[in-house]
Amino acid sequence: MSGTHRYVLRGTLEFTTPFLIGAGREGDVADAVFVADPNGLPAIPGSSLAGVLRARFRERYQEETTHRLFGFQQKDQGEGSRLAVSWGCLHDSQDVPVEGVADPERLKDPVLAHAQVPTLRDHVRITHRGASDAAGHGKFDEQAVCAGHRFSFELEMIGTEAEGDLWDKLLDLLGDPALRLGGKTRRGYGAFQFVRLAQRVFDLRRDFEAYRALPVSLTGLQGLKELSCPRRAEETVTLTLRPRGYWMFGGGADLPEQPGEADMAPVRDSRVVWTKDGKGTVQRDLLVVPASGIKGALAHQVAFYANAQAGTFADGLKTEDFATVTGSENPVVRELFGCTKDSKGDKEDRGQRGRVILDDLFLDGAYVSQLVHHVGIDRFTGGARDQVLFCERPLWQGDPLVFALGVAEADHLSDEALRALRRALEDLAQGRLQVGAGSGRGCGYFEGTITWPRW
Repeated sequence: MSGTHRYVLRGTLEFTTPFLIGAGREGDVADAVFVADPNGLPAIPGSSLAGVLRARFRERYQEETTHRLFGFQQKDQGEGSRLAVSWGCLHDSQDVPVEGVADPERLKDPVLAHAQVPTLRDHVRITHRGASDAAGHGKFDEQAVCAGHRFSFELEMIGTEAEGDLWDKLLDLLGDPALRLGGKTRRGYGAFQFVRLAQRVFDLRRDFEAYRALPVSLTGLQGLKELSCPRRAEETVTLTLRPRGYWMFGGGADLPEQPGEADMAPVRDSRVVWTKDGKGTVQRDLLVVPASGIKGALAHQVAFYANAQAGTFADGLKTEDFATVTGSENPVVRELFGCTKDSKGDKEDRGQRGRVILDDLFLDGAYVSQLVHHVGIDRFTGGARDQVLFCERPLWQGDPLVFALGVAEADHLSDEALRALRRALEDLAQGRLQVGAGSGRGCGYFEGTITWPRW
C-alpha cells in the first residue's frame, strides 16, 4: 500500500481503573493473567488497541469508512489496514517507557517491580438464592494490573492528502468516554485518560527528511506537534451513599499491624500516582469498593422489578423455570448488563456487552474497622457447632461513598429497563438493598442521594 502522506500520533495514557488484557491462559496462582512483554511487565498488544479502536469506529461511522481505515476481508476481496498500531510500553517511576529488553537493574524500579507482582482479585457469582454459583464455576480469581500505570504507544496511517478526514475521525474518537481497553470493562476495568498526545502529518514529497529523522523510540517527540488531551466526560448517574452501620466488601487480607487475625477482611489494592513533574509512586493497601460488588446486587434487584412489572412471580413458576427470569437469563437484565454468546451454537444469539458501567472506587479517607467474632449455632442443641468459629473485620460507617454510574446507549434502552434500573438504584440509596459481605448479618446498609442525568 502506497501513499504520499504519513499521519503519525504518539501518545501516553494513564489507567484510572485496574485493567486486564488476558494472556488466554491460567497462571500459577490465578485463573486469568495479563499479557506481559519479555521483561515480565504488563503490556498493551497492538492488536488489542487496534481492535478497540476499530470496534468503536464502526459504531460511530459507516462500515465503508471503517473498511477504508482498518481494511477488510470478504471472501475473495479485501484490503489491508492503513493504520499501523504499536504495542503499548509501560512507564517506570521516571515516566519513561520501557522499550525492548531492559537491564535487570532497571526492573528494580519501584513502579516496575510492583507491576510484575499485581494484586490477586477474587470474584464469586451469586445465584438468585443469594448463594455462590458453585455449579456454574462462579468462583474465580484474576491478576489485574493496578490503576495509575502509564503506557506509551504510536499510531501511523498511510494515505493521501485527500484522506485526512479518516485521520480526523480517528483523533476525534480518542475523546469518546466509551473507549476502554482490555476485558471486564463493564465491571470497572480498562478506563483511562490521556496525559500526552503529539502528532504530525508528513507529506513525503517535501517532508521526507523530517519523517526519516523521527526517532524510533516512543519517547522521541521531535518534529511532532503537541495536542491538547481530549476530555473524556460522560453523562452519569451520581450516587452519594453514607454507610448506616457495618459494611465490607470482602476478599482482602488483614494488614500486619492490625490486632487479631480476621478470616474475612475488606478488599484492598494498590495504585500508581503521579506528581506534576512526572514522578510515579505506588500507594499500597488502599481500601477498594469493587464495581462488581455493586453491579451484582443491582442486577438481581433489576430482575426483581422487571419480573414484578411483567407480572411474573415465584409462586407461579416451576423450579426449572427460575433460571429464565433471574440473573443473566432475564431479558431486562440482558438488556442492561449484557450476556454471553449462546454456548449451544444458536446463531441468532450472538451475545451483547452490558450498557451499565461502574468503576472501582478507591477510598482515601480514614475508615474505622473492628474485629467481630462469630460462631455457628447447632439448631438442635443450641450450642456452638464444631469448627465454625470465625471472625471478620468490617468497617464502621465513615465518609460517604460517591459512585459515578454510566449508561451507554441509554436512548436505545426500553422503558421497562430504565424503570427497573431507577427503582433498583433508589432501593440502594434508601437502604432497601444491601451490598457487600455480611448482608445476612445486618451489614451493607447505605442511604444517600441520587443525581440523575437527562435520560
